[in-house]
Amino acid sequence: MKIAASRVLQLNPLPRGAGILSGILLILATLAPVALQAHEEVPGAGVQSFTSILKGKSGDYRLDLMYSPSLPTAGEPANIGVGLKRLLVTPDPLLGSEVPVTAPPDVALVDQKTKQIVIERLPLASEGTAGDFELTDYEFPDDGSFLLRIVVHTDDGESLTQEYPISVKANAGARFRLWVNLAVAILILGLTAMQLTKIRARGGEAAEMVRPAAIGLVALVSAVFLMDRFILGAVLDFRKPIVQDTDASSVITNEDGSYTIAATVQKELGLTLVEAKEVSLGQMVNAYGMVEGRPDLTAVVQAPLWGRIEFSKGPLAVGDTVKKGQELVHVILELNALERGLMEAKDVDIKGAKKRAEDRRNAARLEYDRIKALRASSPIYEADEAWAKQLFDQATADYNEIVRQDTTYQAVMKFRDPRRTPVASPINGVITTIDFLPGELNLTAEYRNLFTIVDPSQVWVRAQVVVSDVSRLKDGKSVRVYPASSQSKPLTGKIRWIGDTIDPVNRTAPVLVDVSNEGRVFALGSFARLQFEQAQKVLAVPEHAVVDEGTSRWVYVAREQGTFAPVQVELGIKQDGWWQVTSGLVEGDQVIAKGAALLGSLPKPPPMPPEALSPDGHPEEMSDSASVPAAPASRQLTEASSPANP
Repeated sequence: MKIAASRVLQLNPLPRGAGILSGILLILATLAPVALQAHEEVPGAGVQSFTSILKGKSGDYRLDLMYSPSLPTAGEPANIGVGLKRLLVTPDPLLGSEVPVTAPPDVALVDQKTKQIVIERLPLASEGTAGDFELTDYEFPDDGSFLLRIVVHTDDGESLTQEYPISVKANAGARFRLWVNLAVAILILGLTAMQLTKIRARGGEAAEMVRPAAIGLVALVSAVFLMDRFILGAVLDFRKPIVQDTDASSVITNEDGSYTIAATVQKELGLTLVEAKEVSLGQMVNAYGMVEGRPDLTAVVQAPLWGRIEFSKGPLAVGDTVKKGQELVHVILELNALERGLMEAKDVDIKGAKKRAEDRRNAARLEYDRIKALRASSPIYEADEAWAKQLFDQATADYNEIVRQDTTYQAVMKFRDPRRTPVASPINGVITTIDFLPGELNLTAEYRNLFTIVDPSQVWVRAQVVVSDVSRLKDGKSVRVYPASSQSKPLTGKIRWIGDTIDPVNRTAPVLVDVSNEGRVFALGSFARLQFEQAQKVLAVPEHAVVDEGTSRWVYVAREQGTFAPVQVELGIKQDGWWQVTSGLVEGDQVIAKGAALLGSLPKPPPMPPEALSPDGHPEEMSDSASVPAAPASRQLTEASSPANP
């Protein structure tokens, strides 16, 4: 018995090498968490969100992406949320400015460096709210830098693609567990192997090795089980950072529909407050009128004589531009056969008289020359010379008078058959009417209208303004003038005249506006929209402080202790980034300016259950408010919904 006991005692002490190995493994197990950074932020301690506007042929889409934690860990659960809304150009009275898209987009995981697709399609599932999709407790297969490629398929078959970066870190906790378990296994297996080696060295039988081998196996399983299930989990949990309290990192929805938001979350959401105050806004009075030419820049061209009317150089049409002094038409006067016959007969008479006068002048010249020769030879012919000279001078004078009459009559004949009278434009402008047909005869001696020419560089706009607005207008006040069917840059005009006659049917008064028509923006006879601005002090808030749902409009008013209550308001003038508030607010109210739309997308509070009501039908006092889960508030923005009713 003593010998057996001595043998057993010789087997128990560990050799020096085994002790050294055990110490090294324990030190490795102790330092492994530090080396492997097991103390990093736990999953779920952050969130990463993106918002993009995708522009398509059929319209624009707003794409919201959220994944949590902000730095996912390979092999550990992560949440991915996608919100997809179609943006309306004009807000719908029922749907608002955004319409949720029910068809889920395609989401793929792409390697950022190689652009190779790692996972072709992530299994997105629809959430309870339309247009929101989620992937819950997804485990990334490997660490590295990736891209989330989201493809949106529109109704007209177009595909819009957007990529977002995502980094997945290595699972340090899993590696730490692996290293520790491996160290324990090596330690136990090493000790067991040394025991078996000693038994074999002293010539022991195989039956003697069963017990040490069984003890080593049981010790290995027990140690690994205890380390993995109890000890390692506690060590990793102990080394995790302390997570902030739920109330300090959440958005709390209260019974009355207001929200309590911690200062840290307000900073995360980028919420800013602004005071509702009185600002000077111009109230716009709109009216429509017709563009017409100014009388002092309008010319009516008339025919000066009766006759046939023809264009001078080429045909003209309404809308053609003409210059001052440009010949427009000729009035052509042609003689009829009777008038032409009489004129020709008179011409023959004049020419016959001219011939006879010429013969008399020649005969008188011969007689005068003969008497002059006789007078040179004898003085007794002196009286005859004087008489012959008198006859010659009279014949010459008669001839010259008939020649003058013939020349004048030839000019008259040339002028009268046919007679062409040019008619020129008196001003620069545009032809607005043509009141004759080419070749038409003006059969009366009265003047008749041929053209109306208007200079369009300065025009009038004659509008009818409602009586209640006319009292606010003054002569000489500036007016914005727009083409009726265009949103182009307006021209500036001035009120020239305000009528004092009221239309008994429409209750409007005429207003005349003088406009400098630069670039000929306004065509004569077209419609124009007049915008009269009248500044006044009104209560207003910034435009982006208003959540516009189409049928209702809200602002979030700051109450005590970080509480924001949605208040329905009625609005008026919107100008220069400010929106007039006609009811719902008072001067000095603090409202959320930047970030109001984010609160507008939070879900409404659930309806109050009947058991929560007192016998008189009012809500009973409750000690705690209903709290939204502690996920970061930016995640909740994908749950598009209207604000709670106050």
